[in-house]
Amino acid sequence: MANPAPIAKTRQKRAGEAMRQRSRERLVLGAAEVFAEQGYAGTTVNAIAERAGVSLQTLYAAWGSKRRLLRAYVEYTMTGSPTAITDGTWVPQLQSLLDPASLSDPQARMRRIARIFRDVAERMGLAWRLVRDGAAVDPGVAEDHAELELLRRRSMAGLLDGIDEASLRPGMTLERAIDTMLVIASPSAYETLVRQCGYSMDQLECWVGNTLVAALLAEPRARRHLHGDTRAPR
Repeated sequence: MANPAPIAKTRQKRAGEAMRQRSRERLVLGAAEVFAEQGYAGTTVNAIAERAGVSLQTLYAAWGSKRRLLRAYVEYTMTGSPTAITDGTWVPQLQSLLDPASLSDPQARMRRIARIFRDVAERMGLAWRLVRDGAAVDPGVAEDHAELELLRRRSMAGLLDGIDEASLRPGMTLERAIDTMLVIASPSAYETLVRQCGYSMDQLECWVGNTLVAALLAEPRARRHLHGDTRAPR
């Protein structure tokens, strides 16, 4: 007859891991609420633990610091996982959102990128502000902010990967196109247009799409010339 002790220990271990995971998630969401109310600088770990309904000891065991909780919240809003941007899947996940039409048509790609940006902005508006404000007072958060900016650049490069460079404006290199995208589809653009100017998310998406097309792509006639097509437009 099998010894039941190892089975019982395995079940206890799984139950303990599930409980710790729930505590970690409660802390991330509780931290987001307190950050939103009090700002990063004004938030204490005691307030986060109290909001999450856990002890301070549990908070430190789960995350170690307020900075790590903020980073976990940023990653959670991006991907639904508090560790997903560190496992190398974020850029491929974005690329998978490009449909066949956007892969073959540069204008369709710009419109699709605008939609992807809109969806990310809807989830990350608060997280962007928290990291920006936290970076001003916490050198550790400033390091995380710099890392996230590098990830934004890799994201833009991934979304432009494979585009026909002849479709870009004359003199526009792929690197310059990425630079331009970083400015147009940016947290600061979201902050200015939506929070300060009162744009709806539909209006933001439309502005980003139109601006990307105007800033990055050659006129259709110029594209035909670059491809050797001299037929007059219909």
